[in-house]
Amino acid sequence: MSWEEIRSFFATLTLKKLLPVILILVVGILVVKLLLKLFDRALSRSKLDRTIFAFLKATMRVLLYAIVILIAAGSLGVDVTSLVALLSVVSLAISLAVQNALSNVVGSITLLATHPFRVGDFVQIGSDSGTVEQIGMCYTQIMTADGKRIYIPNSDASAARIYNYTVEGKRRIDLTFSASYDDDVDRVKAALLAAAQHPKLCPDIPPEVHISEYADSSVNYLLLLWVAPGDYFEVKFDVTEAVKKKFDEEGISIPYPQLDVHMPK
Repeated sequence: MSWEEIRSFFATLTLKKLLPVILILVVGILVVKLLLKLFDRALSRSKLDRTIFAFLKATMRVLLYAIVILIAAGSLGVDVTSLVALLSVVSLAISLAVQNALSNVVGSITLLATHPFRVGDFVQIGSDSGTVEQIGMCYTQIMTADGKRIYIPNSDASAARIYNYTVEGKRRIDLTFSASYDDDVDRVKAALLAAAQHPKLCPDIPPEVHISEYADSSVNYLLLLWVAPGDYFEVKFDVTEAVKKKFDEEGISIPYPQLDVHMPK
């Protein structure tokens, strides 16, 4: 639109033309507020996360006000078709410029809608594991066991293989110990079960001991323990130490690789 066309357009504006536009804007704003209240009420009754709730509400507000502006512009005689085309081009350019950010937003919507994990869960996302601290619009923050905070893009998190160690309320500890072939099997099993008596074990699931492998220089035993997810590392370290002490008390040897070298005379 040239400058002359703009001047001609504003020169023809009269109060008679502006009154319908003002009426459309006033009624449109009232209708938009009413619809947003109804939308807000519907979302509040749903089970959606508050983050996705705010995102959907903001998107709905922009769309409704855009429709009101287009209707008002059409009543003034503005070519709405060209305006819509211009807005489409601008939207396309913006979407291309923020493509990665938009993919992360879509990823956050996927995570918040499907709930593969929640804040406070201990998870493994791809190769990273830790406790979920925050699920934002672009990044998911997890805190590792050694105190590192990792920011994972939501687009990566939603597409990755996710292991949630908290959601079931219990977690199994698998501990492997070696004993000599000379040690009695029942005696070794009894020593392992005695060392595994920890106060934070799940009371309804008793510890189990099984022979897992006959190795070159040892018999390997698998000790299975069930604990609450938050007690995993404490019980693992305590039982590992207790087994060594128990083996020493019972005289059970823990073999280690040895190499015998024979020199010819």
